Amino acid sequence: MFQNIAVQWLIRRVPEFAGIIVTAVTFYNSIPPHYQDILIKVVSGQGGGLTVSALIGFVLWGYAQVISYRSTVKPQAVVEENGHLVTNTLTPSKETEVSKAVENVSSKKTLLEILLGK
Repeated sequence: MFQNIAVQWLIRRVPEFAGIIVTAVTFYNSIPPHYQDILIKVVSGQGGGLTVSALIGFVLWGYAQVISYRSTVKPQAVVEENGHLVTNTLTPSKETEVSKAVENVSSKKTLLEILLGK
């Protein structure tokens, strides 16, 4: 399961989401009660024009997540030793070599081991 690119992308988002949540809670708890009430109104849709600007930021953040995910799962280009960029067109001998290398790496290490530096 941890070998899946999409799962690895989600795992990389966990610290980001945790950071956003901790920042939001800390910010909310540090502002005066009057501003907390205004913030609740904006988030709940009762803040008039302020809701639109808050929504724009959220939509841009969501768009960045979609682009990040798509970039993660799309096929990557290969740079050969001579510096030429090749997009997924390997010679049969190179393809066999890469397949063997991938099998050796993926069968020996899990994502957790890689993250722990083992």
